[in-house]
Amino acid sequence: MIALSAASRGVGGERGKPGDERRLSLYSQILEGALVPGYYRLKGRGYGGYRAFLEASQWWSAERLREFQWGELRRLLETAFRHVPFYRRKYESAGARLEDIRSLEDFARLPALTREEVNQQREQMRSEAWRGRLIPHATGGSSGRPTRFYITLESYDWRCAASARAYSWSGCRLGERTLYLWGGPVGEVSRGQAAKMSLFRWIRRELMINTFSQSEALWERVRRRALRFRPRFVVGYVSSLEQFSRYLLDKRQSVPAPRAVIAAAEPLAAPTRELIERALGAPVYNTYGSREFMSIAAECERRDGLHIHMENLLVETVGQAGEGPSKLLVTDLHNLGMPFIRYEIGDAGSLREEACPCGRGLARLSVEGNERDMLRTASGRTVSGIFFPHMLKDVPEVLEFQAEQKSLEHIVLRLVLSADLSERSRRLLESEIRKVFGEGTRVEIVRVESIARYPSGKRRVTVGLEQRD
Repeated sequence: MIALSAASRGVGGERGKPGDERRLSLYSQILEGALVPGYYRLKGRGYGGYRAFLEASQWWSAERLREFQWGELRRLLETAFRHVPFYRRKYESAGARLEDIRSLEDFARLPALTREEVNQQREQMRSEAWRGRLIPHATGGSSGRPTRFYITLESYDWRCAASARAYSWSGCRLGERTLYLWGGPVGEVSRGQAAKMSLFRWIRRELMINTFSQSEALWERVRRRALRFRPRFVVGYVSSLEQFSRYLLDKRQSVPAPRAVIAAAEPLAAPTRELIERALGAPVYNTYGSREFMSIAAECERRDGLHIHMENLLVETVGQAGEGPSKLLVTDLHNLGMPFIRYEIGDAGSLREEACPCGRGLARLSVEGNERDMLRTASGRTVSGIFFPHMLKDVPEVLEFQAEQKSLEHIVLRLVLSADLSERSRRLLESEIRKVFGEGTRVEIVRVESIARYPSGKRRVTVGLEQRD
């Protein structure tokens, strides 16, 4: 674990610039400032130190941040070249040597990492020198290709600290009443797991509502619960926030205005931002992340571009500055147990060179993500396209997928599989789809060799009734 003393990190006596502390509830100040860091400290975990470090380092100059980033990158590359079989072979084949990488320009010549390589070489990507715990993770992938991998506890604490900082830029901190328009767990959840999660959310003052299956009845329930809960912040999938906002405007209803709304998981278009702000009466803060890395970038109070968490991640674009959006590559600086180096995340974006007026030295990013189609049910409800990546990440045989709605009662699920679906996986797929789309829904599971790409090179994860072109 990296030591985070003031001397080793160069923090000195610096503190974060004044923010929303005076507006925080006493409960939030105690939870975020003492209880949560103390809990992690007792467990020997680094979250508290990383969170404090990130609060100060965001105000460093761009040059100082790049120096820190380069130091962490060098440590990661030493691990990859010396202790990871996959990278030893990959870089040797490319004629790359550790001693030749003396700058980011040299680093950019290393071959990129693909999703296929992660899935095929997962065990060979584990560091032979790592002796700590590895946590299995999976993502459905916005591009329709599930990815399964491992992360370390150190990396998990770094990404949790980065996520907390990202939310704090809107004023949202631990312990502030927050409504989540989010997804629900897939499959059966034990009573013990459910009780543990309920306690966790109660302590953090979070109200989580599953919005995968959307209807007027759902949005009315959300409205009524919001009236009782009176959240200070609302967090949600872009499509869920959009549909709830449309419901409020169409029905001429309202909820107590939160201090801010945080949009996640899907591209946020300007008209959608304006719609949400009009309905909820609060500014919308955009975020960008993935299951592989959690929070990658987020908007500060200026809401003019996404600040990259440079202390935890290195984000590159394949194209040159000023050439428009190009493929994004992400490197996790702290997952030493299974390094992700120059990973093709499946999105396109542009790096912004000019400094943000907020004063932070963190680089900014504009993202052009993969959009997902909304689907409909026979009863008139809409279903977020997020549903399928969320569900399929828990089906181990699935390599790639695409869901197409042929009619209101017919869903075709095309799957590229590593092996035949087990009966358990097949039952899970059919039951979860019928749970959302209705018991009378015909679920057609088709095994295919590949999923067709569009001219842009992207896959469409879901194809709705009106979006087949």
